[in-house]
Amino acid sequence: MPDISVTSGPVAQRGAEVTSAVAGVGIGGERTVVSARAARFRAVRQQLGTGMVPLPTVPTIDPAAAVPVDPEVPQDKRFCWKCRHPVGRAADAGPTGNCERCGTRFNFRPPLRPGTVVADQYDVHGCLAYGGMGWIYLARDRNVSRRWVVLKGLQNPGDMEARIVAVAERQFLSELAHPSIVKIFNFVQHRSEDGVVAGYIVMEYIGGQSLRALLDALAPERFSVAEALACVMEVLPALDYLHGLGLGYNDVKPDNIMVGDGEVRLIDLGAVAALGSGGSLYGTVGYQAPEYTETGPSVAADIYAVGRTLAALTLPMSLDRHGNRLPGLPSPDRASALRRYPAFHRLLVRATDPDPAQRFSSIYDMYCQAAGVLRAVLAADTGRGIPQISTVFGSARADFGTEVLLLPTDGLSDGVARRPLLRSPDVVAALAVPLIDPDDPSAELVSPLLHEDPERVLDMLRVYRESAAAGVLTLPASFAHEAALAEVRAQLDLGKLAGARETMARLDGTAAETDWRLDWYRAVADLLEGRYASAYELFDAVRGALPGEIAPMMALGAAAELQAQADLLTQDEVESRWRATAREHYRAVWAIDRGMESAAFGVARCRTEAGDLDHAVAMLASVPPTSGLAELAGMTAALLAVSRPPTELRARHVRRAAECLEALADGPRVRQLRVIVLSAALAALRCGALTDATDRPVLGYPTTERGLRRGVEAALRAVAWTATRPQHRFDLIDLANRVRPWSWF
Repeated sequence: MPDISVTSGPVAQRGAEVTSAVAGVGIGGERTVVSARAARFRAVRQQLGTGMVPLPTVPTIDPAAAVPVDPEVPQDKRFCWKCRHPVGRAADAGPTGNCERCGTRFNFRPPLRPGTVVADQYDVHGCLAYGGMGWIYLARDRNVSRRWVVLKGLQNPGDMEARIVAVAERQFLSELAHPSIVKIFNFVQHRSEDGVVAGYIVMEYIGGQSLRALLDALAPERFSVAEALACVMEVLPALDYLHGLGLGYNDVKPDNIMVGDGEVRLIDLGAVAALGSGGSLYGTVGYQAPEYTETGPSVAADIYAVGRTLAALTLPMSLDRHGNRLPGLPSPDRASALRRYPAFHRLLVRATDPDPAQRFSSIYDMYCQAAGVLRAVLAADTGRGIPQISTVFGSARADFGTEVLLLPTDGLSDGVARRPLLRSPDVVAALAVPLIDPDDPSAELVSPLLHEDPERVLDMLRVYRESAAAGVLTLPASFAHEAALAEVRAQLDLGKLAGARETMARLDGTAAETDWRLDWYRAVADLLEGRYASAYELFDAVRGALPGEIAPMMALGAAAELQAQADLLTQDEVESRWRATAREHYRAVWAIDRGMESAAFGVARCRTEAGDLDHAVAMLASVPPTSGLAELAGMTAALLAVSRPPTELRARHVRRAAECLEALADGPRVRQLRVIVLSAALAALRCGALTDATDRPVLGYPTTERGLRRGVEAALRAVAWTATRPQHRFDLIDLANRVRPWSWF
């Protein structure tokens, strides 16, 4: 078990962490009347992660049954509280005695026995557990409906430093009010049998188990990634609340997150301290950020601990000889969860980056990205898309690549398959636009410009600057940076690449170094210049910073596909790798959000280029009928289904194409595709390829030569009726006359 330790100050390696936190697992043996309204509320709370993941099952037992019979501190955790010398560890040594080095009295048994009444109000039932700074007792409150409460005291009341920490914890707890943080009811004192007066914090009893206890019960298995994310996300708002008060939690770990009674709670605020404060810093080895001993409590340090907690719940972590988790993450080769969920891997990498500046900027930012990662994980597990509204990107401005496989002409060549070619200007015009933080002082001025006409954007920025220079307008300090980014976006939309790069080159300072939007716009410029591999690397950096967003995934897919197209050696392994990479990015986007039709068409293009027409058709068929591109997807699927040599065409291909067309409303393109599908079936029948044909008709015509010839004739005449040029109409009618079957009189 990892130790809770003091990482600076006079005391080091202080005891062990609470093995079952503020334990007790439900209240059994008592009858409770619950209203229908409360029951409905509890049913809602059984879903975690914004309602997407069920609450882990926690068995209900009588809390009194969880009290150990004869609790005492394990021998390997026994240290003199004054000089930190190991004590009470010999084979014949007991839990009480005097330190051999300094003579200080020690006692590793709980001072309160069952039956003790503390402050004439709390009946002690026993000791639940012991932690780094004291014992935790289960008791009943005589004055308030004999409710269960938890008393937290000091392991050694003579330890002044531990007493200071306990007083601080009482102070913090008494002032905090958040639904995901344990409540404090009271603070009392009690004189023990030997005359020592000790203080006790009276806290809310939380029925349930810690994530650590649940993890131990799962061994050798671990939490699923979805469960771990959902549980940890429940306490992130509590951490954000503490940070808003200028406090760092400093000891995030599975032991301090409790699950039960329809909720997840954060407990044990013994290590809470002001952000940036020094002195004695408490935390847990294996979860502490590497810079913690130098910087003290910080938002970045708590983010690091959250990342380590997620890793501990889901991954096979390496341990040192004391059982503490070693720094770093296992490689994807050792951890199947990292291979299956790349977004989760990126989330952990950023949260636990050794450089604090490279981690998430706030708990809120991490929460938003974790929510996106959770959706990606659930999409991979269930096959159902779960889209979300991004907090850092606008919606995609348009679709791209949807017409590539279906040529829009007015003749019978409409629908002829060709090598798919994607154009970078079309991609750039469709990609989402990065947003400005709504809390930024410049947001009111800059945000409305993000979706304006580019020329108007440049004009408005010029007006703002001239007004500020004339003293008419006072601009926020952040305006220069935000205005420069808005100017870059407008210049890129206008194709002024040199101006955009010059503007980006002028940006410097901390904001420029940590702002992922600069990498995004540099990547866009690279796309427009044809430097697709470079653009891919920059988009990948954005993806690492925003693992829960789908906009970078779409950009990565497009950059990889453009690089594959640009590769002249079409049979080269590099080209194949780029094509496969593009397909995987598109597929991941489509799995999460079925409203991103460009991703479905992207997968179809990549599959078509690889010769895998069946999977391309299946992907296009997955576009929901409510989509605005459902008709185009159906027509493209029908075309691809029969876009193969007649000798390779089978009845299932023809039937699939016919089904796609039958689901569409009649129109000029659909009539043209009917000609193509029936002609392909006729050609395959003539060369003997449709040997597996059945009596099922194709678009209403029998699967015989006579029947299919009649179908092609009728389809050609239908197209002729809508031809806009007389000569074109005559050609179509002549062709229909040549293909129609002979009539015998």
